[in-house]
Amino acid sequence: MKSTSAAALIFTLIISSFPVHSKPGISMCAESSLTENLEKKILALSSKAHIELMALSEYRNLKSFCQDDSYRETIFNLLDQIHLYHDLLEFDLNQTPYKHSQRIIKKLLKHMDKLDQKHNPTAFNDFFKDQCSFQSNIEKHAVHYSAAFSSHSYGSRVYAQEVVMYRYLKRLTTRINKIRKHVDHFYVRRQQWEQVSHHKTE
Repeated sequence: MKSTSAAALIFTLIISSFPVHSKPGISMCAESSLTENLEKKILALSSKAHIELMALSEYRNLKSFCQDDSYRETIFNLLDQIHLYHDLLEFDLNQTPYKHSQRIIKKLLKHMDKLDQKHNPTAFNDFFKDQCSFQSNIEKHAVHYSAAFSSHSYGSRVYAQEVVMYRYLKRLTTRINKIRKHVDHFYVRRQQWEQVSHHKTE
């Protein structure tokens, strides 16, 4: 994950984009709106990531990824967005005064840490650099492999690479989906807690 100070700076910059008013309580509304937007963004990005990344497990989509700069940039931008909003979420969780969901918070931080360690953009790039090299080699010798049989055939080599891709991307999307699930639970409970607290102060 990014350092806390870096996440705090990004968080502050986003907060500063909200209009400033002198009416009492408006800052709380802005914070609530920011929190809601953060939750929605993470849920939307997670759903999109599952579709886009699992599609890469198909050989034809891998070929497009390796050859099409625009498509490749779209995937990397999606991953960058996910890690950015996870960093903002981490900052929000570490700063939250709500102690109602410490168990969920610990799980969220644990899952985000694992995602950042094993599936950060650099690791993703290294993995796909190798996969594009394998794919290029298959296509380079496609005629030769097409005349071969069994595990040495073109179809078998394509299938073998799809299996490797599927396993990697399944682990990645599973981690992202675990975070999405806990984010959903956390903000539902946070909203309930805020409503209870608001009634108590009235």
